[in-house]
Amino acid sequence: MGYIRLNQNNFFHNLDYFSSLCQKEKLSIALKDNAYGHGIYEVASMCAKYGIQHIFVRNINEANIIKEFDFQSVLVLYDIPKSYNPNIIISINSLDDIEKIPSKSKVELKIDTGMNRNGIFYDQIDTALESIKKQNLILNGVFTHFCCSDEQNNITSIQEDKFQKAILYIKTKIDDNFRVHCANSHGVFKVDMQNYDLARIGIGAYGYLEFEQSKYLKPVASLWANKIVTKHIKKGEHIGYGSKAFVAHKDMVVTNYDVGYSDGFLRISENKPATIQDGRKILGRSSMDSLSIESNDPKICIFDNVQSLATTHLTIVYEILTTLSPFIPRIII
Repeated sequence: MGYIRLNQNNFFHNLDYFSSLCQKEKLSIALKDNAYGHGIYEVASMCAKYGIQHIFVRNINEANIIKEFDFQSVLVLYDIPKSYNPNIIISINSLDDIEKIPSKSKVELKIDTGMNRNGIFYDQIDTALESIKKQNLILNGVFTHFCCSDEQNNITSIQEDKFQKAILYIKTKIDDNFRVHCANSHGVFKVDMQNYDLARIGIGAYGYLEFEQSKYLKPVASLWANKIVTKHIKKGEHIGYGSKAFVAHKDMVVTNYDVGYSDGFLRISENKPATIQDGRKILGRSSMDSLSIESNDPKICIFDNVQSLATTHLTIVYEILTTLSPFIPRIII
């Protein structure tokens, strides 16, 4: 089976960059969805080594995977435990959530400021605060999420204004201290981080941004494959599925390698030609468990930057990364 290398130096480099923008103590790193495909346990171990205190995950299962690292805060975005758990913070995405949360739990109230996805609206704040009190919950924080922070427009500013209005109102209703956060990787360039307690860094921690500042970052993950078999192919013979997907234009030495679309490497075909990291073409169609290259190398690097693959598949780097199978071994180097 192929494997993924996680470059710890690159990861720390990216965290250093975001620390320079908003202070190391404010960094909250996204470990949700298997750490954007990088491997939640492995990335959690690097976060702990770097000194990250705050992380956020998708569900309780992910929180349990990384509980040994004893982070100061673990925010669960989309799940509610069946019993009280003092080590996690539960996101409130709707008024209906509140009555399901075990008494005494720490919670964070999400305000919908324009994404129209999760969270409560401004006119629901009173009801939410009353329900939180009635359920005997601890309001640990209030947050929102930006829908367009990677675009050059004023929508983030509009959302921030709505969020600040909500925060000021909540502070008139309760005496409790709570943390406030709104910025994601792109958002830190759009808001004054002096006004907030956390920056939720996702894709930026892993080496990618839509802004020109991406030049300051280094991709963390690289995908590698091992040789299965090498063959000498005659001119005119085809390789893999389909008689016309790839026909050798010369005698060739071709090796089949052990990564395919079952590993989350999105399918390559004659209609979506692609190369591996060094520029050599993937020949014909990738298979469920393998792909072929003109090569005799014992192993190959399929990618160490997924931007070109995202372009090939008309998608975003997030999809390429999060599609990678959790069963692929991850190795920290």
